[in-house]
Formats: sequence, structure tokens, C-alpha cells
Amino acid sequence: MKPFFWGIEDFFWSIKCSYNYWLHGPYGLAKVIEKIPFRFLIKYLRKYGASIGTNCRFERGLNIHRPLGEKPFENLFIGNDVYLGHKILIDLSRKVIIKDKVIIASGCQLWTHASFYKNNTIDDPNYGEKYGNLVINMGAIIYSNVVITHGICIGKFAQVGACSLINKNVNENCFVGGVPAVKK
Repeated sequence: MKPFFWGIEDFFWSIKCSYNYWLHGPYGLAKVIEKIPFRFLIKYLRKYGASIGTNCRFERGLNIHRPLGEKPFENLFIGNDVYLGHKILIDLSRKVIIKDKVIIASGCQLWTHASFYKNNTIDDPNYGEKYGNLVINMGAIIYSNVVITHGICIGKFAQVGACSLINKNVNENCFVGGVPAVKK
């Protein structure tokens, strides 16, 4: 009996995704993805351009920032056996590459851009942005509420402590934590 009702629910989410994408564009679709149940999440991320491996589990509340283009999630590359916790923010201004067997706990933010004013004043007309791809290598564990800035590479089997700010690359097989994060 459950598969029947899941089929109906899947049809409902398909209509909701299509409608919001048509009416509001990529951001409308991203708002639906944020509310979609975990059992359908990977299916609809793939449908709209994400590359996702097998045996992954994503919790509800995935917030996609700056989904762009015909395939709004095409900058998202996720390997096999990846776990993403509740309420994760992923910025898709540039590529986000999460390799195999990575765990990212709830409340994390993965950024691929940063804004700045050249003269450090709000009245400065020289507003700009910096960009960089984000790579999280195989076996890394990112604990809750970590913020990772643009252009960062996290090494294989690295661990990042909860509530840390990662603004520099993290080497393989090490534990970092703090604001900004340092090797422990």
C-alpha cells in the first residue's frame, strides 16, 4: 500500500517542481527542493542537473543558493555513499564537488563566492565578488554548523570540528577546528 501512496506523492512533487520552476525560475525550484521529503530529493536534484552517485542519503531542508541556467543544479557533483544532514546550504555559483564516503552534518554552509567592497565602505561603487570551486575529498567528515568559504579543498579523510570556519585548505588525515580553523 505504501508504494501506491509514494507514487501519488512523487507525482505531486513532480508537478510542484515543474510549476515553481516555470513560474519563479531556478530559485522557485530551489525553494521546493528545500521542502521535498528525503525519499524524493536525490531524484529531483538529478532531474535538474546534479550529478549524484549511488547509496547517498540527504536529509530534508537542503537550501540551494544561486541555482543558475537551464539545469539549475549542474554545478553540484556528489560521489557515492555521501550523507548530507538537515538544513545544509550549498552555493552553486561555481562547482561544488563532494567525493565518495563524505559525511556533512546538519547546518553546514558551503560557499563558492564572497562579496566585497574594494575600499571597505558601503558607499563604494566598486562592489565585487570572488569565486572559487569547492572540493571535499573522499572520506572527509564535516561536523555540524561549519562554514566553508569559496575556493577551498578539504583533503582525504580530514575532519572538521563543529562550528568552525574553514577559510584555508585542509590537509589529508588531520583534524581542524575553530574560527578560523586551525590544526588540532
